[in-house]
Amino acid sequence: MRVKTLALLSGFLLVGSASAMADQHPVPPNVIKNMPPQQQQCRVCHQQTTPKVYQEWAHSKHAVANVRCFQCHGTLEDFHKTPPIDKCAACHYHEVETMQKKTPGFKCWTCHNEHIFEFHGSGVKKIKTAKDFGAK
Repeated sequence: MRVKTLALLSGFLLVGSASAMADQHPVPPNVIKNMPPQQQQCRVCHQQTTPKVYQEWAHSKHAVANVRCFQCHGTLEDFHKTPPIDKCAACHYHEVETMQKKTPGFKCWTCHNEHIFEFHGSGVKKIKTAKDFGAK
């Protein structure tokens, strides 16, 4: 009986830790922290490992607005592969609130590509760039 109970508890711990790890960064934080500071930046690795995702973000309005990876995905201590919706609400409170009222549990990336985030609707205006202010 004790062996079965121990095996069952071990199984729950294994399943629980696997689901908890599913949203963690694939490289452990202690490995990243031991790298030289210039190599700890998300873009350094992601330009090589996921160049399409990096390029999508680099040419997005989020990049133009200086929204960096950690602002959505968190830091090494609170990293999320899939950001919680409250990260979006930090800047887009009205949009998230409206979306949640219409369709509870809905995520921004259900309609918007995760790293491009093309805008739609009449309430969104073009983000101004240096060119709009006369920069050449």
